[in-house]
Amino acid sequence: MTRDYAKKSANRNRNKRHNNKPPGAPGWVWLVAGVLLGVLATTLVKLSDVDPERRDQSAREATSPGAGPEPRFDFYTLLRETEVIVPDSESPAVVETATRQNSVFLLQVGSFKSAEDADSLRARLLLLNLQATIEKVTPRPGETWHRVLVGPFTSDASLSSARTKLASNQIDSLLLKRKR
Repeated sequence: MTRDYAKKSANRNRNKRHNNKPPGAPGWVWLVAGVLLGVLATTLVKLSDVDPERRDQSAREATSPGAGPEPRFDFYTLLRETEVIVPDSESPAVVETATRQNSVFLLQVGSFKSAEDADSLRARLLLLNLQATIEKVTPRPGETWHRVLVGPFTSDASLSSARTKLASNQIDSLLLKRKR
């Protein structure tokens, strides 16, 4: 069989798809153009809604300093007038009147859910030569707390020395007053 190689090139051109379209702009160009047109249209709509007089008035108010009422800050004087000074510790007169009324003072140094934690703090306080006890309290049914108390104190001197000893060992305390 013989072949005609001259006609082969013509068949090849016939099988190719001819694309007569000229190359167009990429898609991102159309996206940016659409966003810019949307911003322009939105700006024009907003500007058409504002009155020219109102636009000029707001521009004048923005440029003039001191226009409008000055803000008032009264809280500086209100705080100074309502200040309450709390004494750092109970005065000796308070302790003396409490002892006359059959009252004693205790220092609460901790409150724990675990009895072991309360006992370890009690042992630490005993090493500091403070009389410490543990009191069980049930604020709600099924819930038990263990308070660690130091005291009782009937004189101001013993109370202040115990507070000083606790503070020097970084132990916070809460003063409680109870009847004998």
